[in-house]
Amino acid sequence: MVSAVSAARKTPALRLTAWGEPPALADVDVPEPTGSEVLVRVEAAGICHSDLHVLDAAPGTLPYRPPFTLGHEIAGHVVAGGSGVTIGDRVAVHGPWGCGSCRRCATGEDNYCDRRAELAWTGAGLGRDGGMAGHVLVPHVRHLVPIGDLDATQAAPLTDAGLTPYHAVARLRLGGNASVVVVGVGGLGHVAIQILRAVTQARVLAVDVREDALSLADRSGAHRTLLARADTETVLRRETGGADAVLDFVGSDPTLRLSAGILRPGGDL
Repeated sequence: MVSAVSAARKTPALRLTAWGEPPALADVDVPEPTGSEVLVRVEAAGICHSDLHVLDAAPGTLPYRPPFTLGHEIAGHVVAGGSGVTIGDRVAVHGPWGCGSCRRCATGEDNYCDRRAELAWTGAGLGRDGGMAGHVLVPHVRHLVPIGDLDATQAAPLTDAGLTPYHAVARLRLGGNASVVVVGVGGLGHVAIQILRAVTQARVLAVDVREDALSLADRSGAHRTLLARADTETVLRRETGGADAVLDFVGSDPTLRLSAGILRPGGDL
């Protein structure tokens, strides 16, 4: 076991203490890693819409058992742990945690853990103590991703707001002259545009109801931006001949109708 934990054994943490109650700042014990666990000193933690769902949840709607520390978008550096880690390693923490022993977890698919229904948590900040604290205890080194000298405030959101659109983009079947429409340019949509520009040759079109969101789409690299109007479907079909893929980051009835209406036959939604 290697360690660089300071003598101070308390760390500030933002915790959900009970359902329906606002989060509370408290001083908690710095956890001691054992076995495969790794202790990370948090440099940055993001807030996600899932955190708001947790805070707004009624008792009994989620499997988690308060109290626990919030925050599942985490980046920092290793301060203690077992084999496979070096003190000072700068890392991002992969969010979904499973039981660690089933066949799904053995292949890195913790989000599909065979024992998910038995667990009272799904990861850091989601039933287990998360990253809105000075330190976070990570179950295993396999949940850590090296970030080198990347700013922690940029790395932390990539563990969720980055992985979510990346997972969608990685599943697309895009040829050289493909067109992709991104519907909704918020926390996920603007990252999707950047990923599409970085890893594909597709023409990227962005649609939103807000002018400021379209400005963000421009800055993120979209080739074309459109303010959602009654004729948006007609305009997009004319410009693309039917989109090869649509990434809908809104998921409402109107956006799903739009998405289905602008896809070419065999396109991906």
